Amino acid sequence: MPKRLFVIALVGGVLGACGTGAPDATTADTTYGPPVDATEAVPAPAVAAEGSLYVGHRTALDGQIAAVGAAGCEVILETDGRPLVVSAPRTDATGCAWAVPEVARGLAVAAGTLRAAGDTLRLTANGVRVTPVRLSEPDS
Repeated sequence: MPKRLFVIALVGGVLGACGTGAPDATTADTTYGPPVDATEAVPAPAVAAEGSLYVGHRTALDGQIAAVGAAGCEVILETDGRPLVVSAPRTDATGCAWAVPEVARGLAVAAGTLRAAGDTLRLTANGVRVTPVRLSEPDS
């Protein structure tokens, strides 16, 4: 019986990874686009503070979502200084390779090549993983 439960769980996990069904951006850790490896991610505020060290290099970063841009093709991360925008590569078919729901809040992890556009840092990422964070109500 445990083997059967394992197989059912495995199949469910595989189907979930294939994108069947609509992800719920408010309750589940969800990846938009290809999987993202977060093992060496640098916090977004650190990247923004030392942007010159990362510009032009492949970088993995993580940070708190401040906002989701138009059509979900951009995620703006909170930093203490320079704005940091994670954007999807553009495609001919849909406009962008991935789209995050505008209601998404929590932590985002992405990897790509960082570039500077004026005072804004931009990371073009093939995929982004969003982990919802729920803040509990403070005790009165």
